[in-house]
Amino acid sequence: MKKLIVFFIICTIGTSLLAQNPTYQQKLYYSCKVWGFVKYYHSKVSVCDVNWDSVLVSTLPLIKNAVTNNDFNDALDTMLLAAGPMDIAITPSPDTLPPELKRNLNFGWINDPIFRADVKVILDTIKNNFRPHTICWVKENDFLTNYQGLLVFPYDSLMLNINTTTNYPNDYNRLLILFKYWNIINYFNPYNYVLDTPWDSTLFNKVISIANAPDDTVFFNSFKIIIADLNDAHAEGLTYNDYLPFPDYYSPKLVLEYVQNNYVVVKSAFSFIHNGDIIVSIDSMTTTQWEDSLRPYISAGNPAVFHRYMCYYMLSGSHNSVIHIVYRDSLNNNHNLSTWRGSSFYTSWFTSYYPNDTLATIKWKKWDCNVGYVNMGNLQTADVSPMYNNLRSTNAIIFDLRNYPNATIWDIADLIFPNSTSCVKFTYPDVTYPGTYFWDPVSIGNNGNPTPYTGQVIILMNQETQSQAEYSCMILDAMPNVVKVGSQTAGADGGITYFRLSQDIYSGFTSLGVYYPNGDSTQRIGIVPDSIVYPTIAGIRHGRDEVFEKALEIANCVNSIPNYGSETHVEINIFPNPTANILTIETSEKATLEILNIEGQIIKTINTADKQITIDLRNLSSGVYIIKAKTERGVAVKKFIKE
Repeated sequence: MKKLIVFFIICTIGTSLLAQNPTYQQKLYYSCKVWGFVKYYHSKVSVCDVNWDSVLVSTLPLIKNAVTNNDFNDALDTMLLAAGPMDIAITPSPDTLPPELKRNLNFGWINDPIFRADVKVILDTIKNNFRPHTICWVKENDFLTNYQGLLVFPYDSLMLNINTTTNYPNDYNRLLILFKYWNIINYFNPYNYVLDTPWDSTLFNKVISIANAPDDTVFFNSFKIIIADLNDAHAEGLTYNDYLPFPDYYSPKLVLEYVQNNYVVVKSAFSFIHNGDIIVSIDSMTTTQWEDSLRPYISAGNPAVFHRYMCYYMLSGSHNSVIHIVYRDSLNNNHNLSTWRGSSFYTSWFTSYYPNDTLATIKWKKWDCNVGYVNMGNLQTADVSPMYNNLRSTNAIIFDLRNYPNATIWDIADLIFPNSTSCVKFTYPDVTYPGTYFWDPVSIGNNGNPTPYTGQVIILMNQETQSQAEYSCMILDAMPNVVKVGSQTAGADGGITYFRLSQDIYSGFTSLGVYYPNGDSTQRIGIVPDSIVYPTIAGIRHGRDEVFEKALEIANCVNSIPNYGSETHVEINIFPNPTANILTIETSEKATLEILNIEGQIIKTINTADKQITIDLRNLSSGVYIIKAKTERGVAVKKFIKE
């Protein structure tokens, strides 16, 4: 269907040009495609015998000023003549690949009516005489020099060597950056075929925004909108600006997760904002309004990773800027908070959040019920062998991949797999034949392993499971007796490539295609769990990790951790309420009690071993107060009125 839409758009563009002069938008669209095609396919341009960037910048004024279709084709002729004559091939055509390995080869546009006959002849000559060869513009990374990901674009890794904030480029140099970027994605992104918006349509619809961008802020944000069309969480994480972070990464000390269609606090440095409180609005915008305003800028392959980014971006802003938050507590009451964005999301306070505090810092653990647990985000290569020695005889091992692992999966597979096993296969870009790929099947493990793991393998996953974490899931999933527990992963699997658009603007994309052995892709889909489990707001309020609890249930190990089970929170009762002077507090177990005013300030803290105490409130002024009971198993909150 997408191919039909692209065909319709291009045919409509081309047909309209037969009857009228081309618009600047149309001229730029076709010029970008011609320039990129010649760059990678022309015998002289592809080996850098021609300064092709300079040719574009010098030709763009002719393209801009062309009035008629003939004028435009004259400008294209000037560009093509600068490339020089195409070498005539003497070997057979290489176009013998199966369709799935040449999805990025689409040269039907050469026959569009916008092109004059002489221009078509040149383009056809280039296409028909291309033969795979070493191309100066792209190469595989040998990892001997500076790491730039899977692919290196030697003359495009810094597309324009200026700082756009201090030296804003003119429209022709801005278009040079876009043309370079668009063609890299056009020929080397293995996942163009799963985009919501066809990449051709992105170019046509958004090229003018780059040409007309009045300043560096609009220029950067226009690129963000283009990159969002990649539907790639890797592209989102790799795209940023030294001076114009979008929307900057300073925040109050709150960590949010998207739970039951709400943005919910899961970690707070404010005593009066509790885990499970729901964000109502930020800076006078509801969370739905925030989603609508930021969605065009966020490159996300599925809703799970989109909401993950929203949890960061809604809170983000400039350093020390004021933020106004309305949040709803467990009693369904709204409260206001005005504070400063003073902390970077890259600090350990934010990155140390984990769904289960009990498991956050351990590498592996074994319980009395003979079930093991491995936190793949903490496990290091040196830990793999002792971990397996300790857990090899367990009935089940829970591998927690709600994190980013430390490249330990290969060593783990060598120990646990009974034999060498086909787990995944890659599509590698063929750098000698831009737009095509070759299969690279991957087998993991060793044949004849004398001590393979024979118990059950349980994998935990959620929206944080991305890239190497998803790849690790795929490998573990090749073991017998596997159960995957949790929710949709990020759907951004495969090696990355990154580069600079300018000195201050960075970007990249997923450049390695990753598939199951049967050819199924995980891009945008993610890893599909066997048992779908989401956190709940009630669970967060009571300190539960419901995904982990499900894994324990599957492993027949529900009662192994005291903090998990049917009763995981403290109960609190207070009376009389309202009260004049004396308040009695009953709790289901020993608790630390805090009395807070309605602004969340702690008025009094009480540590007691008694489950019932009476406190004197005569020194408190009249008003509404909060009593909080905290135990190892959770937090309970009640309001009371002092008359």
